[in-house]
Amino acid sequence: MDIKTLEALGVSAADLKERIVEQAVHALLYSTGFDDEGDESSYASKFKQQVEKRVQEAVDLKIAALAAEHVLPRVGEMIEAANMMKTNAYGEPKGEPMTFKEYIASRAEVYMSEKVDYNGQSREESKDTYNWRESGPRLTVLMKLYIKDTLEKSAKNAINDVNKVIAKNIELAAKDAIQACAAAIKVSATI
Repeated sequence: MDIKTLEALGVSAADLKERIVEQAVHALLYSTGFDDEGDESSYASKFKQQVEKRVQEAVDLKIAALAAEHVLPRVGEMIEAANMMKTNAYGEPKGEPMTFKEYIASRAEVYMSEKVDYNGQSREESKDTYNWRESGPRLTVLMKLYIKDTLEKSAKNAINDVNKVIAKNIELAAKDAIQACAAAIKVSATI
């Protein structure tokens, strides 16, 4: 068949090109197979899956680059400029507004000066609220616990070192005593 025959049948050269391109694209992007019941079905080809994967990766990289350039700096500015204000249970302001840095500093101060028990837990944090007894501010109690733990570890290491030296010296003294006894014993045999 030539172009004139196709045109006589109502198919122009442009329509033919469009159909050929469409079929070529469909052949590249889709595969055909049969399911368990024997029905023919069409599914995405590996080529199409790879193209979609690369497009998605390119989109993700571009979005990440735009976010790093435009969004992240703005988020940092918004956090630093945010006015933090304590509110009551109804959401009504209670106290003076603070910047985020001031809020974090005030929360740290409250946390470190909160009254705790000998384990460094506040009444709310403790599982045994009945036997909870105040031992001082958290900072002081935590420092005491750190110093106690450090001293205990150091003392245990020192005791272990001393015990090793004493054990070695006892072993040497025992060997010397055994050798001295062996040298002092005289065995004689008479027949």
